[in-house]
Amino acid sequence: APVYDGAIRSLYLPYRQKAVQLLRPQLGQTVLDLGCGSGLNFELIMQSIGAQGTLIGIDFSAKMLERAQETVDRNRWKNVYLLQKDARQLDLKDFESLAGRTIQVDRILCTLGLSVFPAWQDVFERSFDLLENDGRYCVMDLFNPDNTFQTRLVNALASSEISRRVWEPLQNRSVDYLEERHPLMHSSDVVVIASGAKPKS
Repeated sequence: APVYDGAIRSLYLPYRQKAVQLLRPQLGQTVLDLGCGSGLNFELIMQSIGAQGTLIGIDFSAKMLERAQETVDRNRWKNVYLLQKDARQLDLKDFESLAGRTIQVDRILCTLGLSVFPAWQDVFERSFDLLENDGRYCVMDLFNPDNTFQTRLVNALASSEISRRVWEPLQNRSVDYLEERHPLMHSSDVVVIASGAKPKS
């Protein structure tokens, strides 16, 4: 947590901005930031949902959530709620307890999370099931299928596995699927941004 913001804030900011664009959050909606870390997505999301919306940040790291809370306090946001929990065990009741009212999840954003989460496919399925029909889900993550010194270094530093094809479960379950790939400069790594809507029942 202490070094996270400085290490990746500027590097990934353009891709976070693009991910929020593809997520298409709207004024007054409820957005779930899955694996929110220190809250680097919060300002981008809040610009779209406004004070009428609700932002729920989920992370397993208490230290990350402490930094996220500092961001919330500094901006005096009253509609941002933070929850420390294993993402494999999420339930709408968790969100409703936080907000003190009925919650429907209109949008889910996961940036640089599915390459890190244990049992990441279970995390995706669990969270996708919480999404309202016709709601959108967006994933932004690093990908490199090659086992090189560089990828091993990235995986070691971030406790990640960037060979995971994290966009495929979303592609398989969504409609209006969109995908972008952005090669990182001076690297063979690619930032994959994928977004799709949950089919109407």
